[in-house]
Amino acid sequence: MFVQAANAFPQSTNSSVLTNQAFFSQFPYQWPLMEQLSLKVKASPTPNSVVQERSIRVMWVISNAFQARKAFPAIELFKQRMKALKLDYQLMVIQYDEGSSYQEYIKRFKQGLAFQPDYLISSLTSSVNRKLIEQVLIKDQTKVIVFDAATPVISWLNSPPLMYVGLDDRAIARRFAQYIDSIYPLETKISAIMLPAGYVNQTRCDAFIDAMHSRGRKLSKIFYSDATELDTYKYVVKTFGNKKKTEFIFSCSSAIAAGVLKAVNEKGLKLATNSWRYTSQEQKALDKGTLIVTLEKDVKEFSFVIAETIQSDLTGHDLPKLYIPSSALISAVSPLTR
Repeated sequence: MFVQAANAFPQSTNSSVLTNQAFFSQFPYQWPLMEQLSLKVKASPTPNSVVQERSIRVMWVISNAFQARKAFPAIELFKQRMKALKLDYQLMVIQYDEGSSYQEYIKRFKQGLAFQPDYLISSLTSSVNRKLIEQVLIKDQTKVIVFDAATPVISWLNSPPLMYVGLDDRAIARRFAQYIDSIYPLETKISAIMLPAGYVNQTRCDAFIDAMHSRGRKLSKIFYSDATELDTYKYVVKTFGNKKKTEFIFSCSSAIAAGVLKAVNEKGLKLATNSWRYTSQEQKALDKGTLIVTLEKDVKEFSFVIAETIQSDLTGHDLPKLYIPSSALISAVSPLTR
């Protein structure tokens, strides 16, 4: 248990969550636990030796299309690691489909809970998701792994999730701002395309804008998108197709970056962007100069840590409450920036 009052954390970025720096400062014993788990995750799997009385029930929640792009590859890798660990399990995937109502999503979520999962894996992409997870934590019948988040929720410290797994998006956004500020003159016009209001928008997009403002950089345009490639493409063509002077657009997700790059490539626009993933497509864009900087992260580590966490929990090993996978910024100028 983490029995601490919210006002004990002056390092927090806002009144609801902790930075991971604040978390490790208040709970220093958590750092070596994370390092121990990291060694297991990066090593060859050790097959389970505990006799299981029944299959482990796992419920994986995908709350929007933005999450789905990352979740499905992660789920496949998770399955691989669970097989290598020789764990007997059942997996139920609950997905919020675009166009359906939140009421329908909540109904599906509750139907998933009727499955009586031992473990719930979910992101914190919306206030709806947060409330649903909170209800699960209060009942204390299912262990929660919060995926894609590295900022513990202060109000949950007394009954925390089993683990948070994610990158420090605020820190990464600040690193993006530092890099962009270092390569563009002060008079350069910079715009941003944001995500819908919510957890990810706050931790990524708002953090970037705040970091740019702290460096004396005011953005020319800020557009809130629906996080799709098509929406971004249409906006960029309409807004920047008349040779306006914006030279760089900050993309708050890899899907948004894809829309910007599509507009640049098809319409010959003279601007560049960033991304949040590193694939052969991003490398080509880096080579062309249309992509300035991107993020490389180990998807296997994200997935394997969930499987290793379940095995360690079953065998009674101590676990950290927060796990931050490896990441690096890659740019056309400097191949690796940690």
